[in-house]
Amino acid sequence: MKFSAHDKDGRYIPTRQGNREFGWVHFSGPHNIHNEKVIKAAVNEHPESGSTKTRKVYGAVLYDNLGIILARVKVIAQYHWETSDKKYKLADHDDKIGVITAFCQGSNKCPDALNRV
Repeated sequence: MKFSAHDKDGRYIPTRQGNREFGWVHFSGPHNIHNEKVIKAAVNEHPESGSTKTRKVYGAVLYDNLGIILARVKVIAQYHWETSDKKYKLADHDDKIGVITAFCQGSNKCPDALNRV
């Protein structure tokens, strides 16, 4: 595990090192998110509407000093001990897979400013 956070409802949401299919490795390089504060800021909120019992969607907005939106970040987490495709499973069924991916809406790569917060 790389780090963890709790959402406003008290859910434990880990971010695992992962691989090319989920976790830090999956999103950090391709989507240019290298600052754990970004993930923690999004997860520290209530899940957005459209979340399900096992799939949680979180969001955060990055503003510049003038109040202009630089990026809208989405974080998708699997709140279950196995991935939805059942490909990855945790031995401890009380644990959670956690963050699957994170990205900036409307862009394949997040702006570098996101990593300086």
